[in-house]
Amino acid sequence: MQHSDTEQEHRYFITALARGLDVLACFRVTDQGLTNQQIAERCKLPKSTVTRVTFTLTQLGYLLQDLNGRYQLGTATLRLGSTMLSGLDIRQLARPMMQELADTAGATIAIAVRDRLSMIYVEQCRSKAALSLSLQVGSRLPLALSASGRAYLGMASAAERDDILRQAGGRGERIHQGVRQGMERAQRDQQQYGCATSFCEWQPEVNGIAVGFMPIGGSQLMSINCGGPSSSITREFLLDQVRPRLIETARRLSS
Repeated sequence: MQHSDTEQEHRYFITALARGLDVLACFRVTDQGLTNQQIAERCKLPKSTVTRVTFTLTQLGYLLQDLNGRYQLGTATLRLGSTMLSGLDIRQLARPMMQELADTAGATIAIAVRDRLSMIYVEQCRSKAALSLSLQVGSRLPLALSASGRAYLGMASAAERDDILRQAGGRGERIHQGVRQGMERAQRDQQQYGCATSFCEWQPEVNGIAVGFMPIGGSQLMSINCGGPSSSITREFLLDQVRPRLIETARRLSS
């Protein structure tokens, strides 16, 4: 992961710490373990640097190394994540409303926050429908392609959108262009629907809509989304039946 020139030039910026955090952030829910080479490719760092970082993080308990030399997140990271989640009072307030909507729509309802160019689920409720999505708390979605990400982009301040574009620019022209297009799509969706949409774009067989909101007494913008397999959760159903209730839920969570 690359950091913006503004970050790197700041006299308080600690590059070694940033690299360690980048290594921790590169792990995904579906990973069964990563080698130093795989981590180096994801973080765009020299393998020699990654080797030193993973050794240090392993000594501190933030990574575990198996017998095959692959790394997984250690229990020390659990302390950080659980502390962060316990501070999100909005999860307790939102859960009953989310579950009710999930059961009514036969879909998955989730709240997400932004982490660089991704959205991360911090709360999630599923219906008992066999075809509901199986994403969990901690799952990552792309900022520019997912409904959650587009809802966030639609509500972000101009300064934050500029910062997001700078981060995307450090990842290459293709990613920069994709994020810019996601922002433009977010604005069009907001004007037309009052929410963000992603119909078989994030994943070929998944539909979703989302609404951005600022939680009561909070300072961190979030989004709440409803999604499911396109075979059962159609575009028309989401826009006609779910959209009004999702918008109302976001309003209740922010007032």
